Amino acid sequence: MAKKASISCIAVCTLAVFFVVLPGLDSGRALGQTNANTPAQLAASKQKHIETLAVVNGHPITRHQISQECMRRFGEEVLASRIKKLLVLDMCKKNGVMITEGDVNNELIEKAKKFGMSGDKYVQMICSRRNITVDRLKNDITWHELAIRKLAEKNVKVTNQEISERMEFEFGPKVQVRQIVVDSLQQANQIHSQLQTAPENFERLAKQFSLDSNSKSMGGLLQPIRRNSGLPEFEKLAFSLSPDEVSRVLAIANNFVILRCERFYPEADLSPAETAFQHERIEKQLASDKLLESARVLFSTEQKNAKIVNVMNDDVLAKEMPGVAAIVNGLQIFKRDVAEDCITRYGSQMLDTEINRMILIQQLKSASLRVEKADITEEITRAAESLGHLNPDGSVNVDDWLQLMTNDDLSKVDLYIEDQVWPTVALKKLVQDKVTVTQEDMDKGFEANFGPRVEVLVIVSNDHRSALKVWNLASANPTPDYFGKLANQYSIEPASKNNFGAVPPIQKHGGQPDLEKEAFNLQANELSKVVQMGEYWVTMLCLGRTEPVVSDFDAVKEELQKNILEKKLNIEMAQAFQTLRQDSQIDNFLNGTSQPGASAMRSARQQNTNHSSTPSNFR
Repeated sequence: MAKKASISCIAVCTLAVFFVVLPGLDSGRALGQTNANTPAQLAASKQKHIETLAVVNGHPITRHQISQECMRRFGEEVLASRIKKLLVLDMCKKNGVMITEGDVNNELIEKAKKFGMSGDKYVQMICSRRNITVDRLKNDITWHELAIRKLAEKNVKVTNQEISERMEFEFGPKVQVRQIVVDSLQQANQIHSQLQTAPENFERLAKQFSLDSNSKSMGGLLQPIRRNSGLPEFEKLAFSLSPDEVSRVLAIANNFVILRCERFYPEADLSPAETAFQHERIEKQLASDKLLESARVLFSTEQKNAKIVNVMNDDVLAKEMPGVAAIVNGLQIFKRDVAEDCITRYGSQMLDTEINRMILIQQLKSASLRVEKADITEEITRAAESLGHLNPDGSVNVDDWLQLMTNDDLSKVDLYIEDQVWPTVALKKLVQDKVTVTQEDMDKGFEANFGPRVEVLVIVSNDHRSALKVWNLASANPTPDYFGKLANQYSIEPASKNNFGAVPPIQKHGGQPDLEKEAFNLQANELSKVVQMGEYWVTMLCLGRTEPVVSDFDAVKEELQKNILEKKLNIEMAQAFQTLRQDSQIDNFLNGTSQPGASAMRSARQQNTNHSSTPSNFR
């Protein structure tokens, strides 16, 4: 049966733009404080007075609209954050804990040092990556971390045994094994019986029967196993084996596992100075980990003992106390404050989403197209089916899919439809007439998904000189065992290094044409030339080829055509939306940005060209 491609819905959303002006940290100024009012800061200071947050091709998007949409999506989260801060403030007051602005700044500077950065650069990086303001980073996130740490630190103690166990995990001996995972004891016993007489067939049986998709394609090969990793029975069994020895059947959860030992790694040879350094580092890390757990328990206890009334989520209370979001130990939190906090945190992101929605609505209207309820249902069903959410009888399990998409909160189905399904359907309607599946597409798709693949060992180098060195070493002894040792010594790519060169088999039309061409030209036990892939160089040793998964084209034709069409649609949709966005005139007053639109700019250039070509006596 054809394996169905994984195709997810496209959520049309572009990155929000934030204006963050960061000062130096010297002269005692706080992070985020500036000496002058820049245009970005002036825009930010006036945000609360802006009623029209954006205009898209002449159509406005209001503050009220964004406030409502933010509250629908993020209101509960922001309210929970405000409740949490009130509780922590109360805990600090009871325990005499005070967090100053200087404490916050020093904490950020210490974090910056770990990255070899200045405080300013670190704050800028974090705010950019998380799409948050400096104020939120300081007064919400960092303040909370410091407060809860000071409250919880008296309950934290790290033992010598814990340090020793972590040292053994990081620097102790390791063992590498292959595994076969099945869900039937009977099948496990049958495979184990075969391995008793022919242990050399372990890799083939792993590829044929193992349920673990991550190791299956590599003959069941796993990353080296460490002690104290959290699976004591698995570790004990792995470390009890000798090289090439096959284990007994081990029951883990609902599965049954058979191991074969590949090799052992000795413990790291650390100098006394290095041992002392790592001991201190691990002690600090364990203390930090325990501190987080202690803080979680402390806050959970405080939360249970607090008197919290969530008015916003109670229809009856909301009518009795309009404008109130929650009451925490008698203190009221107002909806307007939560709404403004939502805009501060997520307004830019939400506004960008609404700008995108407005562009699609305008384009659908221009093309005389509409998104109907049946279109929405069809898209949800397609997405669920493509990712394997099926009932035992083969029908699509839409309910299971919606549970997944809403994190088991079906009250959020409308938001899932608005933010992901509707934009996907809208774009499909706009581009579907431009996409066709050709016979060439079908042939390549069949070959890529069901054709033979090349099994190789690889070594990845980060420069040409290193690659040539590796190639010369490998060419002197092009055997799998020696090549694997070279991979473990020289490959800069973690998986191929740890797995002695083993990687998943290479398919045709997988997006790496140069590598694929070289791989499919190789014969068993033949060494490849050095293949450049962007900034890296790859050397391969061919082990052979896999057998085709499916030989009957007609058996998978319908499913293959459906999957190829979906992939081509996704590519066309992404390109089409990028063009629509570039062509739109967008004035974003919340972020202080303006885009005239590519079509307007082309028109202006044309007018300038026409004007410059007019005879001077007519100007």
